[in-house]
Amino acid sequence: MDVKTSTFATGALPLVVEPKDVNAPSTTSLIDWIDNNSKWLDSKLLIHGGVLLRGFAVYESAEFQQVAQSLIPELKPYVEGQSPRTKVIDKVYTSTEYPAQYSITLHNELSYAKAPPRRIIFYCHTPCPVGGETPISDFRKVCDTMPPDLRLKFETLGVKYVKNMHASTNGLGKSWMDHFETSDKEKVEGYLNENEIDYEWTPEGVLRTISIRPGVFQHPETNEKHWFNQANLWHVSNFDQRRRNQLLRLCGEENLPTHAYFGDGTPITDEELNEVRKVMWDNAISFRWERGDVLLLDNYLVAHGRNPYEGPRKILVAMG
Repeated sequence: MDVKTSTFATGALPLVVEPKDVNAPSTTSLIDWIDNNSKWLDSKLLIHGGVLLRGFAVYESAEFQQVAQSLIPELKPYVEGQSPRTKVIDKVYTSTEYPAQYSITLHNELSYAKAPPRRIIFYCHTPCPVGGETPISDFRKVCDTMPPDLRLKFETLGVKYVKNMHASTNGLGKSWMDHFETSDKEKVEGYLNENEIDYEWTPEGVLRTISIRPGVFQHPETNEKHWFNQANLWHVSNFDQRRRNQLLRLCGEENLPTHAYFGDGTPITDEELNEVRKVMWDNAISFRWERGDVLLLDNYLVAHGRNPYEGPRKILVAMG
């Protein structure tokens, strides 16, 4: 199978790969092509940060799972993830199930984990008629254009993540059972110890975790430095003022579902995070989803988000 490559007018991210033949090939043909061109794909991913496979007739969830496993042989479960998702097939999930009228800020998947997934794959089963794009942002550029003093502060101090996970069916955010895909406390504690996460169980059965992770990361292959934290997403300032006031009044800062500080425990100001968000969005790229699109991202180099939308939308995700 022969392919052609291009980029959008917005720049090098993502590299678009399409079949030369106007008759869309089968999923099997695409998987064969991936297997025969894996080194080429790897090299392009490091350069561009993302590769969009378009026009390859990947129309069903099971077909996407097969393609995902060819791109990432060892898919990971969404353990420790805070986004509400539904498992569709083994290690294939819905994208974040968040109200359609809201945007989702840019972030690298599980950047607060000890071992974040190296790659993440998005699949468009049903493109929506209005909005719903998945903006992506090269965090090498974000790191380079961040105000130097602010970048140095995050790079030097890192980020302290605090999470409170309830044990009921109607608490705020996901329960600790949903976070770790188990109700076995010993398994959860084993995971937390292995991944260098401090924790405590409150008398109410809430699991509180504390971890300190990098704010800026050096890519293990390219050695490039890039922005790599979710302070902007975890911090209570991610909510509008009304929701923020409600959460603080209901929970108090210590018991918020999620919150972020600098690694030494000092507060991150609203002004600092507003600047972070501005730089992220200034470097963001959006494109319209088409049915069957498969977007492969280097999760270390490129962040993703979501634009508000109207109408039906079904985007699936796998990672590893």
